[in-house]
Amino acid sequence: MSPNHHYGPDVEGYEYSMWGTYHFADWQGVGVDRTQATGTGYTTQYTGANFDIYESLKTCPDNLLLFFHHVPYTHVLHSGKTVIQHIYDTHFEGAKRAAELKDRWAQLADRMDVQLHQQVADRLAEQAEHAKEWRDRINTYFYRRCGIADELGREIY
Repeated sequence: MSPNHHYGPDVEGYEYSMWGTYHFADWQGVGVDRTQATGTGYTTQYTGANFDIYESLKTCPDNLLLFFHHVPYTHVLHSGKTVIQHIYDTHFEGAKRAAELKDRWAQLADRMDVQLHQQVADRLAEQAEHAKEWRDRINTYFYRRCGIADELGREIY
């Protein structure tokens, strides 16, 4: 998000700020190494099984992986996708779902007050546009970092 107003995509908005780095993306990979073995040691805030889970690439949940580990874009997640493909897919899917919601809402136009329907339709249209902007900016950023194309051949700028 963009600093100072938190509105709009800015992949490096806080990356070099006093608030700290969020993704450590470079041409080799993405994520912050917070392990005890090679990183900041943040994983030591956890004990026992939780420490073991977060410290290990093999057991760290996909949804926390980049918080605890810096990995290559080609790292295969538990889902079977590479990190970069997951980034691409989730942003394309988000834009698609936002557009579908807008279209589904349009089908309800004759079931409610015209003004109310239009108000929501306008907001959904705006949301769909924002989702496309996020998709394009995030995917383009990471594509330019790593040079790995989308497996599905979708356009990334």
